[in-house]
Amino acid sequence: MALNWSTENVCVLFDFWRVNSSTSLVLTCAAVFLLGYLYELARTRVRGWEKSLAPSGTVVSADSGTPLVGPTAIRNATRWKRALFYGLLVAYSYSLMLIFMTYNGFLILAVFGGAVAGHYAYSSDEWGSVRGANCH
Repeated sequence: MALNWSTENVCVLFDFWRVNSSTSLVLTCAAVFLLGYLYELARTRVRGWEKSLAPSGTVVSADSGTPLVGPTAIRNATRWKRALFYGLLVAYSYSLMLIFMTYNGFLILAVFGGAVAGHYAYSSDEWGSVRGANCH
């Protein structure tokens, strides 16, 4: 596979989602941009939800050593919800990675643009806020 700028016969994630014309390319790029943008929104919302669960005065970070047992333990149901959201976000980011791996320059720019715009719109104003590694 090599970087290409093809506007015809580009398969995007599913066999039924194909780019066959300039019009379908523009619509697909808009959809992919939106997917990248909404991924950043989803990450921010999940992070906010997790922060809201923390006991008052708890500092929450990506490498938090929050104990799973003891007085500040996270309830089992909450851990399952967190795990589910984590899995969904991983699947979402892998989908964006697979779109990127079409090696179509237009789609790569759409993923990149959506991620940048989403991060700008939803990133925290805190310096040094931790951002984990993503697949896009």
